Amino acid sequence: MSKIKSNAVILLALTIILSACAQLFMKVSMIQLQLLLDSITDEQSLLFIIMDNGTVVAWLFAGLCCYALSMLSWIFALIKYELSFAYPFLGITYVLVYLGAVYWQQIGEQLTLMRTMGILLILVGVVLVNYKNNSHQEAAL
Repeated sequence: MSKIKSNAVILLALTIILSACAQLFMKVSMIQLQLLLDSITDEQSLLFIIMDNGTVVAWLFAGLCCYALSMLSWIFALIKYELSFAYPFLGITYVLVYLGAVYWQQIGEQLTLMRTMGILLILVGVVLVNYKNNSHQEAAL
């Protein structure tokens, strides 16, 4: 595998991982915010509550940074890959977010059969969209 190709693979993987982390970090931030709002009894502005709590700000900032880095790595991955090839791989983000939301105790979403089957279908779809049938491609030429 050439250096350019391996760098593109790394950039595509980074895009997927950072995008999933962004979703998970922002979810944790909103869980923390909800806990704060539930404990506040007096009238305060939402912005003041958020800015006054380092945990909410830290998770939110981490999520936004992951999104920014994800977009940057995506842009560079698109230099090497065709969009129709690279874009379906973003479906793997759904898988990572689902697993993260289930296994990260602070988020603690439920592992269900239907969701798991849906995730498996997404993975099958990613494989099918990018499956190269060489005999079919040669016939088209």
